[in-house]
Amino acid sequence: MARTKETKMFPEQQEKMTQEVMASLHPSTYGKDYAQKHSSFFEEVENSDLEVVTENVAATTSCMEDELTNEVQSPPNPQKRISGKQRKATLEEYQQTFLQVPRIDDRK
Repeated sequence: MARTKETKMFPEQQEKMTQEVMASLHPSTYGKDYAQKHSSFFEEVENSDLEVVTENVAATTSCMEDELTNEVQSPPNPQKRISGKQRKATLEEYQQTFLQVPRIDDRK
């Protein structure tokens, strides 16, 4: 790794750099002004509307949970047994179809 040359900074530069770093460490005020200006808008929402929304959400989540539990309760399908002859025939068919190297008859 290459070393960088150490530079000497004037006290004014050092102080300004320290202030910038400290300013970046302070918590952000982004969005706080908006919430303060429009707080009356957020208070206008009625509780009855919120109750209806929460009831609808609760109903849909319970239906989804019922569907998930029904799927989990069904037993998995058992795999069918394959005889040795059938397994060999399937392997030969697979080898002939996919693993054969094509022959080049016309070589010059």
